[in-house]
Amino acid sequence: MSAQHIAIWKQAADAFDASYAAIGEQGQNTSPCEGWCVDEVVAHAVGTQAGFLGSMVGADIAEGADWPSVRAALEPALEAEGALDGMTDGGPMGQMPKTVILGIGASDLLLHAWDVARGVGADETLPAEAVAAAYAGLQRFPPEMMRGSGMFAQPVDVADDADMQTQLIAFSGRQP
Repeated sequence: MSAQHIAIWKQAADAFDASYAAIGEQGQNTSPCEGWCVDEVVAHAVGTQAGFLGSMVGADIAEGADWPSVRAALEPALEAEGALDGMTDGGPMGQMPKTVILGIGASDLLLHAWDVARGVGADETLPAEAVAAAYAGLQRFPPEMMRGSGMFAQPVDVADDADMQTQLIAFSGRQP
């Protein structure tokens, strides 16, 4: 099961790589995250990966590291034998399997890949397998935790036959 979780995270990381590479001089552009420019979304996403996942798997990540450095440290740490075995502290969610925390981290990275791409006018297409995993995972969260904490705005209405990426983006409170 861990290999599948790591594969989904890598897909999200690849999507973030593409968005990150497209920023150029557009870091101050408005992002879909209300009140945040593209650079602030990147800082949040990178900080989440470093702090949330990096600390869980013991990755050696320097304070203030950029995305390429964080990914380079995280990937082998995630793949280390036993790195995703067992439980970890999920903060207000209590003790959780490490694979669930990795799923949350992958979903966060995937959605922010889309935010960055939208903010800089780059290709917004996300990997289908990661989109399906993120959408399924996010639907398991209690609405009061997702929406009440300010993590996500209320879902945006889309057509019932909208593609999975559009459904994920709308479910997360973003305008597709």
